[in-house]
Parts: sequence; structure tokens; C-alpha cells
Amino acid sequence: MKKFLLWPLAMIGMVLLLQACKKNDYYVDGGLANPKYKGTIYDYLTEKSYYFDTIRYIVEKAGLKDMLSTDTVTFFAPTDDAIKDAMNLLNRTRYQNVEDSVYLPDIGPEVWRRFLGMYIMKGKRLAASFPRMNPDNIAAYPGINYVMLDGYILNIGLIYENYKGVEAVGARILNLTDVTYDPAVFRNNPSIRVASSDIQPVNGVIHALKNKHVFGFREGEFVRVAQDYLRSK
Repeated sequence: MKKFLLWPLAMIGMVLLLQACKKNDYYVDGGLANPKYKGTIYDYLTEKSYYFDTIRYIVEKAGLKDMLSTDTVTFFAPTDDAIKDAMNLLNRTRYQNVEDSVYLPDIGPEVWRRFLGMYIMKGKRLAASFPRMNPDNIAAYPGINYVMLDGYILNIGLIYENYKGVEAVGARILNLTDVTYDPAVFRNNPSIRVASSDIQPVNGVIHALKNKHVFGFREGEFVRVAQDYLRSK
């Protein structure tokens, strides 16, 4: 976990973009020839520590290890960079407030549970089971609003990419939108695309999110909740 905090963001981003690298077999847009994984969701996070070492740690701290080992769920998995960025923003805020820096173990389990719950859905949902979504024509292709593990609502849908000038015949990419941020104007809501979909451990499915993502979707929300927790101690 500590080694992750020292990795330059640019290096990780570059590795995720260079899809041919042997180390990231599952990070190929369009999926693997064999997406099955002979282990649990938790096992996958443990094995793919290059991207999920910190995610695995906060899953444990949030008390979600058993769920990701035994329950059938869909996990829209952020990468470690999302946590690094969130912690960096938290510590910059604390520095400005003349407060000491904090580290992952300083953040309470309830904080990690609150945010991880936004990314977990009960049941196994492969990409093809989600409806079409087009942010430029949301009236025609609205996706669907889904209730996540702890009641958080996300709009989830497949964006149909264009290909060689032909509309909607290219890749189909899962997109998650924090639709309650601005219910009136869909385009104003924070969203994130999936980098690799349909990774299938024995107890569900993982859709790995793109590397650059605001943990909790809303800029500053993790900082606010973490600061409230830290100041209440």
C-alpha cells in the first residue's frame, strides 16, 4: 500500500493507456477473450495490486471484505489513483488550515464504507444488461437510475461510440453519472467511464473505472466527510 503513494500519477496513467502491456491483461477496451477469473472479487483486488492495493486496503477497513468474497455483487472499481488524489486533496486542505497531515489508517471505517458503497451494486450485472445512454440526447437514451449498496443513486448506461463517421456503431462503453448532483441539467453531473468491463470473478463482476476519477464523484465531498470525522475524534 505504501509503495502506491510514491508512484507518480503520470506513470500509472501511462501504463493504463498502454493497453498492450502484459501486466494489465484485463485493461483492454472491449474486454478479454476470456473474462473469467478463478477467484473472488476480493481475490482479484489482491492479485491485481498494481492498481488495487489501496482499494483492497480500504475495502478491508470498511468491513466489506466478506461481502466481496461471498456475496454476488457488481463492483465498479476505482483504481488506487482515485484514493491517492482524494488523500492529497485532503492533506492540502489540512495544510491550508494549519492541521497535520493524515494517512489512510487515520480515516474511520464509516467514511470508507460510505464512499465505497457508491460503487457496489447487489447482483451480477454485465455491461450488456445496461441500457443505452447518450448525454447529448438524454431524452431519447436516458440510461437508468440505479440504487447502489447503501442507497446512493447513480445513472448507469452504455454510450454507443461512433466509428468512421457512422453514428453509434462503435464501442459500447459503460458510463456512471452522479445524477442527483444536478437533477435539472444532466450534463452538469459528474460522471466517469469504465475502462474495462465484465471482469468475472466467481461471485460477481468487476467494471474497472478509468484511472482519473474523483472518489465519491463530487469534488471536495470526500474532504468534507473525512474532515468531519477527523475533527470529531
